[in-house]
Amino acid sequence: MDSGKSRDSLIAAILQRLCYLPYRTRWQGHQMRLGQCASRRYGEGLEFDQIKAYQAGEGIRRVNWAATARSGYTSLFVNSYYDEIDLTVMLLVDLSGSMDFGSTRLTKKTLAAELSASLVYSALMCHDRIGLLGFTSEVACYFPPGYYRSYQWMIPEAILSHDSTHARASFGAVAQALPLYVKRRSLVFLLSDFLTDDMDDLVQALKLIRRQHDLRSLWLSDPCEQQLPVTTAMMRTRDLETGADVTMRLSRRYCRRLAQAAQAHEERLHAIWQELGIAYSQVTPESDYETDLTHIVTSPSGRGRR
Repeated sequence: MDSGKSRDSLIAAILQRLCYLPYRTRWQGHQMRLGQCASRRYGEGLEFDQIKAYQAGEGIRRVNWAATARSGYTSLFVNSYYDEIDLTVMLLVDLSGSMDFGSTRLTKKTLAAELSASLVYSALMCHDRIGLLGFTSEVACYFPPGYYRSYQWMIPEAILSHDSTHARASFGAVAQALPLYVKRRSLVFLLSDFLTDDMDDLVQALKLIRRQHDLRSLWLSDPCEQQLPVTTAMMRTRDLETGADVTMRLSRRYCRRLAQAAQAHEERLHAIWQELGIAYSQVTPESDYETDLTHIVTSPSGRGRR
């Protein structure tokens, strides 16, 4: 089977897997959103703003007769409401070489495609605009925010088809580029394995994105990144971002050192998200990501789920 047919069958499997995911997320997200995303424009929304003096041309049904009566009918008062606006959702997806790694049923890139497909479907069900910005050290692919049914398969396909050989992720680059592509404040999901040696660049990028948007982080990880099996065998690996070959002996001491480094990196990431007040969730191929998505949509900023 060629790669095109294999990718099509994988997308079909992804779409079947997420069929029933959005409904609970949509309901809980709607309960959270209602009355909390206030617009600066006034209109015929549901959220009450204030009682104000009547202006010529305002509808008679907005008149507050109780307030008018308290004034002795010397002035006419009306209720004003915040206008309801649709939400814009933006997916920032890491397409670097390390996302091609996977020791279980899925690679991290395929997991990102599944999560993105579920978020696209949820946004479409809520009649919200959604877009994609895939990145490595630069912008790799872009779908402008919109209400397009075709995004349900186009966005996962763009993630799966991108060739990320020897590509590194630059969080600073995507943070600088985002304002050029997304002009209005949006709900931003950052999907990445966050495997970077430049933690200062990551912190500055998260600060910049958080200042402009409502940011949520989805940390995609693989079990073998946390702990390798202890054995007497030699293992030869290749760095997916540099192409360098590395031979290692899976001794108890070496595996313990790798596990300690992974633990330190994990604690550093959790500390960064807590310090910046960014809601986050760690997702693996074997985890129940329906629960993870629901949690990250409804949790307050600064709350995390491991």
